[in-house]
Amino acid sequence: LLDTALAHLDLLRANQEQAIAEETLTYAQQLADLTATFARTGQGSPADADRARAALATFTNRVSQAEEGVEVGAARLNQLLRFEPATVLLPCEPTVVPVELVAREEPVGELVATGLSNRPELAESRHLVGEAVHRYRREKYAPLLPSAFLGVSYDGFGGGPGAAMDEFDDRLDFDAAAYWELRNLGVREHAAREETRAQYQQTRLRNVQIMDRVAREVIEAHAQIRARHRQIAVAESGIQAATDSYHRNVTRIRAGEGLPIEVLQSIHALDQARREYLRAVVDHNEAQFRLHRALGWPIQ
Repeated sequence: LLDTALAHLDLLRANQEQAIAEETLTYAQQLADLTATFARTGQGSPADADRARAALATFTNRVSQAEEGVEVGAARLNQLLRFEPATVLLPCEPTVVPVELVAREEPVGELVATGLSNRPELAESRHLVGEAVHRYRREKYAPLLPSAFLGVSYDGFGGGPGAAMDEFDDRLDFDAAAYWELRNLGVREHAAREETRAQYQQTRLRNVQIMDRVAREVIEAHAQIRARHRQIAVAESGIQAATDSYHRNVTRIRAGEGLPIEVLQSIHALDQARREYLRAVVDHNEAQFRLHRALGWPIQ
C-alpha cells in the first residue's frame, strides 16, 4: 500500500512537472519571439536573440523529459496495480496539494505508542517470544516429566486344549505405560535447555530491535512532515516573489524601459520556484504516507 501511494505521488509529480515545463516553454517562446523582433528592428542585440533561442531549446527538452516521466510513472503504477502495461493513467487531481493524514501537532510520544501497539510485525514478534518461552520451559522440565504411552486393541480371540480352536470370544486390551528419558546421561538435557534459552534470547532481542525500528520510523517521518511543511511555506513565498519579478520585468519592457532578455532570469527563477514548491509538497505527502504506515495504518 505504501509503494502504491508513493508511485501515485510520483505520477502526480511527473504530471505537474509537465505542466510547469509547458508553461515555462510558453514564456520562453514569447521571449524568443520578442528578442528576435528587437534584433531585426535594431532595438536589441542579435546575441540576446541567440541567448533566448538557446534557453528555448533547453525548455523544450524539459517538456520532453517531463512527458517521459509521466509515461514511466504510469508504467510503474500499472505494475503495482496489476493493470495492463499500456494502460494510460491520468490523475484526477488538477494539482498537487498538501495532505494531512496525521496532524503534525500530535505529540511524537503518543505516535510512537500508537505504532508500537498497531504494527503487525510486533504482534508476530511477541507470539514468537511466547513460543520460545514455552519451548524453553518444556526443555527445562523435560527430565522430570514422563512420556506416556496409551494403547487400546479389540479383536476376536480363541483356542482350546490340544489342536482345538473352538472357544472364540471378543477381547479388549488396554495398555498404559510411562517412562522417563535421560539423554546422553544428562549432557544432552543441558544442551537442549541451553539451545532453547539461546533461541528465546534471540527472539526477545529481535522483538526489541523491531520496536526500536518502529520508533525510529515514526520519529523520522514526523520530523520530515514538520520540516517539509515549513519548506512549503517558504516555497510559496518564492513563487510569489518570482511571479512579481516576471510581471515587473514585462511591464518595464512594454514601457520601453528595458530589453526583453532581462526577462530570461525571471523566467528561470519562476520555473525553479514552482519546481521547488512541487518538490516540497510531494515530499511532505510522502512523509505523511510513511508516517501513516509507520503507525500501522490506524486510519481505515
